[in-house]
Parts: sequence; C-alpha cells; structure tokens
Amino acid sequence: MRIQFLPAEHMGFKAITNPSSPTRRIFTAVSAAVLLLLLNTGLAQRAQAQSWTLQWSDEFNAAAGTSPNSANWTYDLGNSGFGNPEIEDYCAPGSNLTPCVASQPNAFQDGNGNLVITAIRNSSGQWTSARLKTQGLRQFQYGRIEARMKLPVGDGFWPAFWMLGADINSDPWPGCGEQDIMEWVQSYSPTTTSSTVHGPGYSGANGIGAQVTFPNGGRVDDANYHVYGVIWSPNTLQYYRDSPSNVFKTVTSSTIPSGDQWVFNNPFFLLLNLAIGDGGFPGSTDGSTPSSATMLVDYVRVYQSSAAKSLNGTHTLTPQNSTSLRLDDQGASTVSGNPIDVFTANGTGAQSWAISNANVVPSGYYNLATEGSFCLTASGTGSGAAVVLDPCNGSSAQAWNAVSTGSTYEFTPANNPSNCLDVRGDGTASGTLIQTFSCNSGPNEQWAVN
Repeated sequence: MRIQFLPAEHMGFKAITNPSSPTRRIFTAVSAAVLLLLLNTGLAQRAQAQSWTLQWSDEFNAAAGTSPNSANWTYDLGNSGFGNPEIEDYCAPGSNLTPCVASQPNAFQDGNGNLVITAIRNSSGQWTSARLKTQGLRQFQYGRIEARMKLPVGDGFWPAFWMLGADINSDPWPGCGEQDIMEWVQSYSPTTTSSTVHGPGYSGANGIGAQVTFPNGGRVDDANYHVYGVIWSPNTLQYYRDSPSNVFKTVTSSTIPSGDQWVFNNPFFLLLNLAIGDGGFPGSTDGSTPSSATMLVDYVRVYQSSAAKSLNGTHTLTPQNSTSLRLDDQGASTVSGNPIDVFTANGTGAQSWAISNANVVPSGYYNLATEGSFCLTASGTGSGAAVVLDPCNGSSAQAWNAVSTGSTYEFTPANNPSNCLDVRGDGTASGTLIQTFSCNSGPNEQWAVN
C-alpha cells in the first residue's frame, strides 16, 4: 500500500497483532492466549490500584471565542495531507490565509469548558479544520494521559488524540514513535474506536493496536463525553476508555516484532485533530457527509503516579549500576564548571544534594544544589554533554525533571528532555564522570533518591 512508503508524521493505519502461524500446535496458541490474558489482567489490576497526582492539564475554561492557550498549543498548518489521504486545510485561529477565515475559526474555546475543533466545508467544497499540538511547549514522559471528548461521526471524518516522539526533528517518523490514544474512522462504525502504536519496523499498516467496542449499546456519538487514555510506564503502554480500570490493549517492549526497536521510553508531545479523509483508511466524504463537524474536548490531563512523590529535601543519589557509589561533586570543589562524578559513598557534603522545585521553570522541575548555591548543570544539549557544577542561575540547563520508574528516578534536563543523567560508559569505578545521554532506561540512568 502507498502508506508504507510515506515519511508521514501520522499514518493512522491499524493492524491488530499478527495471527498465529497455521502450523503452530493448538495447545501452543491456547497457552499463549492464557499467558497474555493473565498478563493483561495483572497489569489492569495494578493500573486500577495505582493512585495518581495531576501533573498538567488544560481544562479549556476560558471565555467563549478565546483561542486555545498559546502556552500549551501550537498548530500544524496547510493541506499537505501529512502523508495520509487527507483533503482538509489546517488553519490557525485568526488566519485569513485562503481558505481559512478568521471569523470562522476552526479551533476555539466555547465558554462552557470545551475546546472546539470544527471542520467546515465552504461553498467551494474545500474543507478547513485544525490540528493542535504541544510540540516545543509541553512534552511528557510516562504517566497517565487522557482526554475527555465528544466526537463527530460521518463518512470521511477522522478525529484523533495522539502523541509523537519529541525527537521527531532529529529522528523522523516512524523512528520517533507514535502513540494513537484514540482514533475513529467510518469503517469502525459509531460503536468502535481504536488505539495503535507505530515505530521502526511496525508502522503504517503494521502498527500494533486494537479496536474496542462500546459496551451496552454505547456509541461514539451517544451524546455523552468519553475518556480516552493511556497508562504509560517504562516498556509498557496500556490503553483504556472511560476508566483506567478498563484497559483493553497492552503493548510492551516484548510485543513488538523481534529485532525491532522499542521507542517509547522518551518524551512525547500531544496532538488533537479532526482530519477529513479522501480514501484509504479514513474513508471518503460522500453525499451523506455533513458540511461541518464538531469535536469537543472537555479537558486534556496528564497524571503522574503518586509513587513519584515530591523530592524536596536533602538527599544522596545512588546509580543502580553500582549501588556503592553516590552522585558527587568531584573534589568537593566550588569552581564553576567543576566536573560531577560518582564516588564511593562517604557521607560528605559533596554527596549531599538539596533538591527543590520552588520557583523552578518549567513548573514541576527540580534544582539539585550542593556546596551551598551551586547547581547540577547540563553543559550542553547533545548526547554525551558533560554535567558540571555551576552557580545556580535559574537556567533550563539546571532544571531537572524527575521521572519515576517505580523505586528509582530518571533525571532529564529541561534544555533537552530526550537526555538523561547518565554514568558515562556505564562505569562502576569511583571517579567515573557524569554526562547527559540519550535516555535508554539503563541502570546507569536509574537513580535511587535516599
């Protein structure tokens, strides 16, 4: 199919996991099914029992006609189709660039607590719509991510809530990864939605996902809001609808085809859009298609596990590749640019880190200070940049996000959240230097905060 050759950001095609080989023995298939059921049941029970703390949200509570918050949302624009059979022009609020009309915005807040994304067919038959994204403004790594929405149905309509890897500019699709939290297309009928992941080797028609039907006669357009979400943790994605206890599809690093790369342990940004199809997966408009469609979003929320508690206080940090070591100001020096290393635990002030998120930008990030007013600093944005000690100055190089992985944390700098605080070369010798390196979930990037 054409889709397999396109460098698109968002392909959207669904393929449920491959069927078993017909040569497999029946008992093997049954055993695998039982094991998968037990795995999914255990994960779902764990998700239901977990408690969550709201990290970020947009509640869309502004006055009627207000544009989406520019601190949270920017826009993809134009009519390229983005590698898909789409025929709409995406417009930004306030644009009069033909065929966009500023007085008929495609994205606005309605004054009743909703974001409105509306697709409009003008008198010339041209469709306009909106595609919002948090790229460059808000990005996230792990947690529970959901949107409460009302969706339109109609031939050719393609509403979606999804995510793309924040490194898409340096690692184009599908290498950056794509998580389709919710999609609807006409072939599903109004009773069904889907969730799918795409990555290198399992993209487009080979994406890994599932369709799920509403229970008890429910529909996409049953006049009720529905919640569409994912519970995202290292090496695991759990997709749900209406409640995190209703996990219907679990994808893990062992789910993807052998030899292919799991690309979902890095930061992602969010997207909301209402596309209009012109064949293929999204279908096509026809005489039955309404001339406008409205997608309502009550909220978008990102939660973190309550296990990821506030780290404010004074702590030591222990790398999990060698638990006898501690994060250390080399030589207990207060010279600007002094290297940071790991060193045998010794109880000195050089290994005592005052962690605080007070007045740190971005909100929720932490400064890590030692030796008074000197802060842990990422000296650059590239993978392999040295980590040093500099006077605290409020820069993004000194703001660190603490991502809970359960009993430990990964620390990512705000100046490049794709990097993690890393023991160089996975070294275990006292004096090994610290760097920022592309996050890979290795034990040399996992830190126990004691």
